[in-house]
Amino acid sequence: MEKNAQDNWWAESKGNLTDYKSLSLPGNFFTHFISMASLGFLVFFLCGLMYGIWMRADLNDFFRDVGPIALIGAMIGYLCFSFRIVISRIQDTAIIHRQFLAPQIQFLRREYPVNSLTADEVKYAGGEDSSPTTYTTIYSGEQIVIKYTGYKKKLIHILPELLN
Repeated sequence: MEKNAQDNWWAESKGNLTDYKSLSLPGNFFTHFISMASLGFLVFFLCGLMYGIWMRADLNDFFRDVGPIALIGAMIGYLCFSFRIVISRIQDTAIIHRQFLAPQIQFLRREYPVNSLTADEVKYAGGEDSSPTTYTTIYSGEQIVIKYTGYKKKLIHILPELLN
């Protein structure tokens, strides 16, 4: 009888863990800007490399002078691109943390009861030649937990209670 109760508890807790998928969001505007700038920087150097290949130039100087700069720019861009905000959920607790490169490198991990969270979606008008941008902010009481670019609909599979 006792073993049956343990099996039921395991099945219930396993079911609760698999009901909710974690949500991965882009880091922030600063990391997005740096990753896009380094991508542009890398494309610029690749165009120079392709031009050198097309003109059958000696590329030893190019790789010696430009190679390390392009490699460092690519590494910085990848690090900024891999910076993510992850929201996961275990039963009635929402876990929000930042991560770098791999899920094992986590920091700023915080846990919040789901019933204490609220979400607010605000659309800021763009300039003359840009479209409006939508930001979603998740609050715990008066404290801002997280603010990301995007809609509240992204939370549907992880925090459906916030879509009211």
